Amino acid sequence: MAIVMATTIQVSNTTRQLLELYKKQSKETSYDKVLNKIISEKLNIPKSMFGAAKGMKWTKADRGDDREL
Repeated sequence: MAIVMATTIQVSNTTRQLLELYKKQSKETSYDKVLNKIISEKLNIPKSMFGAAKGMKWTKADRGDDREL
């Protein structure tokens, strides 16, 4: 079971309504799935790329400096 960390993003009421409309039309179950679908389609990301980094080992040099402490 994966641990899911939720975050809150601020959007305008119009954007929320558009997301809700798209969610209903696409029969998605969450805004997260809607946003992932839209972004993946816009960026032309193939589904095969998801999980591509699984098992990779990261070093301190790979981490960005923008992490919260």
